Amino acid sequence: MNTKRFIQILLLCLLTGMAFQACKPRQRIIYSTSPVADKANNQLFNDIISREFQYNTFAAKLNLNLTNGTKSMSSKANIRIVKDKALQISIQPLFGVEMFRFYMNPDTVMVLDRMNKRYVMESIASLKELYPVGFDFYTLQSVFTNNLFVPGKKQVETSDYRKFKYTQTNDQFYYIASKDAKSDINYSFTVNGDDRITLTQLLQPERKQTLEWGYQNFVELNDLVFPSKMHVTLSTSTRRVNAEILFSDIVTNEMLKLTLDVPSGYTRTTVDEMLKIFAQTK
Repeated sequence: MNTKRFIQILLLCLLTGMAFQACKPRQRIIYSTSPVADKANNQLFNDIISREFQYNTFAAKLNLNLTNGTKSMSSKANIRIVKDKALQISIQPLFGVEMFRFYMNPDTVMVLDRMNKRYVMESIASLKELYPVGFDFYTLQSVFTNNLFVPGKKQVETSDYRKFKYTQTNDQFYYIASKDAKSDINYSFTVNGDDRITLTQLLQPERKQTLEWGYQNFVELNDLVFPSKMHVTLSTSTRRVNAEILFSDIVTNEMLKLTLDVPSGYTRTTVDEMLKIFAQTK
């Protein structure tokens, strides 16, 4: 095949792909127009739970845009969740080739660095000894799926409403807040008049660490509603990292199997060594 013919075929493939992309039906964004109502605390809490995004398995494509100081980077990725069992994020910067994989289950965290053929695998318990935080598997699962959480608990129960303080910020939002006694993390949720979480915040005052996870562009998805755009801000006393996450091709309740597998020939390394890769982008 000559070069001219190859370029023509490649151009046709690209145009065809763009056409299929353009023909995808646009999902209707749902905007909250309901004002907040006077509710008893337990009623509000129950209403928020009843609005939660329900799934057994969850898979989606992601567009990630990361800003760290004056540096910025973008990447494709995909996320897969088997509820209460495992969560996996595959970073694929170019042509769908996986370069990093983050895997987490209730007991273990693993990061694969495919470029350098190395990996980190640590138990959650050991990480909490080195990096004492109140952020666990169930918290991460919840923030990615726009759901409530209570630190240290697998599942939120209606009786947990007693753990929170309740206020109305204005006529459009509720604000519920609590504190994790073990980690001294203050955590809160801003909720709109449709009883959907629009902002999750975690604050560790002593270490001056803050995580803000915002939710936008709620769309209908098989009789459920999901935020297709998320903004994440992680702040410390010395650094501020911002991320925008755009979801597409969301699929729920299909068969998924996530495994804690390390390819042969990979070398085990430490969390600190792995973090040096990301520190280079600051």
